[in-house]
Amino acid sequence: MNLHAFFRSEVKPTLGCTEPGAVAYAAAVAARHLPDAVLRIRLSMSVAIYKNGRSVGIPGTSGLRGLTLACVLGALGGDPDKGLMALEGLAPETVARAQAFIEEGRITEEVVQDKPSMWATVTLVSEAHTVSCTVAHKHDHVERIVADGQTVFEQPFTAQAGDDWTEELMSLRFQDLWDLAMSIDDAIGAQMLEGARMNMAILDHADSAPSGLGIGKTLAKYNTDGSLQDRIKAIAGAASDLRMSGGDVAVMSSAGSGNHGIVAVIPVAVTAQALGADERSLAEALALSHLVCGYIKAYTGRLTPTCGCAVAAGAGAASGIVRLYGGTPRQAEHAAITLVGTLLGMICDGAKESCGLKVSSAASEAWVAAMLALEDKGIQSPQGIISPDIHELGLTLREFNEKIFSAADSVMIGLMTRQARMSAS
Repeated sequence: MNLHAFFRSEVKPTLGCTEPGAVAYAAAVAARHLPDAVLRIRLSMSVAIYKNGRSVGIPGTSGLRGLTLACVLGALGGDPDKGLMALEGLAPETVARAQAFIEEGRITEEVVQDKPSMWATVTLVSEAHTVSCTVAHKHDHVERIVADGQTVFEQPFTAQAGDDWTEELMSLRFQDLWDLAMSIDDAIGAQMLEGARMNMAILDHADSAPSGLGIGKTLAKYNTDGSLQDRIKAIAGAASDLRMSGGDVAVMSSAGSGNHGIVAVIPVAVTAQALGADERSLAEALALSHLVCGYIKAYTGRLTPTCGCAVAAGAGAASGIVRLYGGTPRQAEHAAITLVGTLLGMICDGAKESCGLKVSSAASEAWVAAMLALEDKGIQSPQGIISPDIHELGLTLREFNEKIFSAADSVMIGLMTRQARMSAS
């Protein structure tokens, strides 16, 4: 496995929620190919994109939210060279122009069925030209650009192109993931440590507005005994608080999600601080966390009805913590499995402030699962649908998402739409 390519692809900085980020990026790419001023915008997206991005805060907008805003901002002032950081450094006048654009009814949106969970097309229309950009399968993978009816760029998402790690990851066993993490070179190690620095730097902004539901601040206030588990929970909650409410702070993502990155990184980094672990140990533990997160996502899919912050990133964090405590590969595997067995039923009902509750819970439970595994406790034998072998568990998770939760996203959108109507009346 090409570790450099994997970590370059799956562990990268992102500003704000990645679903609006993907839409903003697509709009910025389309705008680069539009020769004159955009007059109208059409946003087409998958069910999962709509669900995940409709209610989340947008960085640099003083608490404004939603996919349509992100899309218009990307078209009017986004930088396509920055990928998922396309909205970095927005000028206040750009935000004002975007709001006026929306109020004038110049953007329409539609949800398209039977598309990959990660799929969106942004179409920009000017006086004389039409340009569309499609991102698919990964948040920053431009699949197609069409200008005035002519395809000017096309790049299918394939394993051969080095974009899709699904099959390669699913062919591995946990020992393989462990060995890969222990073999990282200095360059990857530096990337892992930079991710820890970025995601822990959220503490520097903990007192700034906006602060979401105030999860991090509240938990920190009442953590009078200073326990490691509670500290992990509070810091992870604070990070998600800031991101989900539109805080203008970048984090290192994992498997295409900033909140996944928070869960995969912060419990490991906080544990390393408490133990006084050296940088090499921390880097290896973080690499293992990202690899396990990616491994679980290979089975479940990019955007899922189950909460990936819990099931995938939480499993990664549990494994990484075991590594820091000097545990064995088998104990790390059991930690990941125990975490999944704890939080499997947690649903994803879109990105919003209350994600902080799920993120903080996943981070905390990752530490619990690690402690159980280090004592050779937790899930050690088949328990319900949970297998003690992570490959078998992955197969279960895939079937669970495909067969049991296959209609969940559409149902949730219906429920959220009904709730929105009731709130507006």
